[in-house]
Amino acid sequence: MSLSKTDLPQKNTLFTPHSWSLERPWPVLRCVLLVFGLYLVYLPFSGYDVLPWDAEQYWQLVSRFFIKKKNFSLLNYDANLRGYVGPLLILPVRAVCMIMGWAPLHGSRFIGMVWAALLFGYTLPEFWKRVTGHALLGKHWLLLVALSFVFWRDYFNFCIQDFPALTVLLLALIAFSQPGWQWVAVGGALLAVALNMRPIYLASLPGALGWLWWQHGQMARRANQRLGLGRATLALLPLAGGAALVLLPQVLINLRHFGQLSPLVLATDNGHMPFYLKQLNWGTAYPRYDSSIDPSHYGGVLYADRSGLQVLAAQAKGYFESYQALLQYYLLHPLEGIGRYLRHLFNGLDLWYATPYPMQVSKSGLTGLQLLNYVVLGLGLSYIGFSLKNAATKPHPSIYGIGWALLAVMLPVCVAIPTAVECRFLLPLHLLLLSMVAYYSPNRLTNLGLKKSLLAAAVVVLTVWGGVTLSAELKPNLLPVGTLPPGY
Repeated sequence: MSLSKTDLPQKNTLFTPHSWSLERPWPVLRCVLLVFGLYLVYLPFSGYDVLPWDAEQYWQLVSRFFIKKKNFSLLNYDANLRGYVGPLLILPVRAVCMIMGWAPLHGSRFIGMVWAALLFGYTLPEFWKRVTGHALLGKHWLLLVALSFVFWRDYFNFCIQDFPALTVLLLALIAFSQPGWQWVAVGGALLAVALNMRPIYLASLPGALGWLWWQHGQMARRANQRLGLGRATLALLPLAGGAALVLLPQVLINLRHFGQLSPLVLATDNGHMPFYLKQLNWGTAYPRYDSSIDPSHYGGVLYADRSGLQVLAAQAKGYFESYQALLQYYLLHPLEGIGRYLRHLFNGLDLWYATPYPMQVSKSGLTGLQLLNYVVLGLGLSYIGFSLKNAATKPHPSIYGIGWALLAVMLPVCVAIPTAVECRFLLPLHLLLLSMVAYYSPNRLTNLGLKKSLLAAAVVVLTVWGGVTLSAELKPNLLPVGTLPPGY
């Protein structure tokens, strides 16, 4: 897609009145500073005073690099469920907190501010421009930041890895769209960082490699060259080199502590079974999972799938012992598997809280955040439908690039949906829908025409009705405090 005049970079300085026009892309530095300032002002008043659950675990994992609180080495790290990169990035901030006597939550919030500024100030808008060929204007960007703040704001209190890993993955794809083999190496390193932070991003590899191939094919065509198999193969060398720099320490860690020669985070339950298989078992029984600091329901918040619990109870040990056994069951019961998958998809998009650790569990009724979310989801689905229709009517070569980019970002979501799904697992999909709404709403809501306006309104109404209905069916299935998943 070609860039329009308003999409082109502007030469205005950071603070001139002209550069604040909502009809122009805003300077990156301004966007980064505004997002950082937004969370700097908000997070101290968000109501949290501790790092709970996963957030505390990541903060404490930093100590695994040291033996008896000294002698730092990457190879000292001995956690098999989480990669070394996430805790390593936390290390400098934790060191400053220890020296200055600051509470861990203060350091965690600073980390969250930095990642929020990087993601919303640069990475997400830049990725949108690289994929679609159109920059986010000031009005689009402000709406995207506002929507993201409303739905995800309290996640940035905590040093969990969902937002950082997605940010790094998008940066890798941005690097792959740059000319020069050095950027392929940078992209390979960033891709490996994302994979180490969130092993589920292993599913991104087909899409990321396809995006790299497509981007370099476009560059070759612009230079009147032919990409060719040999040239494409050569592109894998710097990619592998960049990835090796990041993954080699993980190889040595796995070999030293677990006797396995693997570049991947092992992610096993103390050698009993792969953690992903355990998650698939949990997903069969529980269509949604939350972590709560509500005193009346402190800990894991599980919602029962009664038929799924019966399925697990019918297994010899009360759970599927292998991927083959689980796959065989769903091949014999495909409609049940499809229905459970779609229900998980909805539950992952059904945001009840703007936090990973709600202070009060929603046990019945409808929250305002849910209602707003259904409206936004309905609009996003409408815009995706209109875009697909336009693409089918007037196909453009860049549609292949968009397809590869979507595969890279969405395949991990597809793999996460069958698990005991948490809303943060579907973060990439939700941000895609928010981006669609932010980009199209300022103009399209008034320029759709009667037919499309009625269609969009119908989709929104159906989404709200369906969301209210499905949510009302799930909330009564809340299980008592202390319920443990099968095979826990």
